[in-house]
Formats: sequence, structure tokens, C-alpha cells
Amino acid sequence: PAGTSVVAAAPGKIEKIYESDAGGKTIYVRSQDGETIHFYAHLADYADGLKEGQRIRRGQRLGTVGSSGNASPEAPHLHFAILRTTKDAEWWEPANAVNPFTLLTSK
Repeated sequence: PAGTSVVAAAPGKIEKIYESDAGGKTIYVRSQDGETIHFYAHLADYADGLKEGQRIRRGQRLGTVGSSGNASPEAPHLHFAILRTTKDAEWWEPANAVNPFTLLTSK
């Protein structure tokens, strides 16, 4: 539901806090090894004090579920993506999306 806390799926560093027409309020978090980016979009707001370059821990509050950007106001949700990249790639460069199903269901 709208307003539900969004928390970090894994530890890392906030690579970019960005607002776009499509994704609305977004956060890009790069993994500690630099090869994965977690993407959070359509947030209603950001957690107080977040800034680019900040280290975050797994479970840290990033913001709240919303419908910013091109999301329907009647269907607030979190758009979450896992992207494989390289250590030297920028946050906006093409990356390969990973199907998170096996990551979320593995023991």
C-alpha cells in the first residue's frame, strides 16, 4: 500500500537519487562489489537524510511506496530491479536485468 516503507535489499552505496518522468522518485544502490545495481522507483518520498555516496545497510529505510512518475495514482507500487553491471560503469549505462525469482525463493 501507499506509504509502506521501502528498505534496502542489500548493503551498498547510493549511486544516484534521481527523479524522472517515467520512474518518478528513484534510487540506484550499487553493491559492495560494484557489479550489481538495485533500482527502486515510483517512491512517494525518500527517507530523511539520504544522499548520493552514502553507504547503506541491508534493511535500511530508503523511502515509501508511491506512484510518482508514470505510475497510476490508483496503483501505488514499488518498481524494483536487479541489474548486473561492471565496476567502472556509470549508474545510467546499460546493464543486464536479472530475474529476481530465484534470489527471492532460494534458501
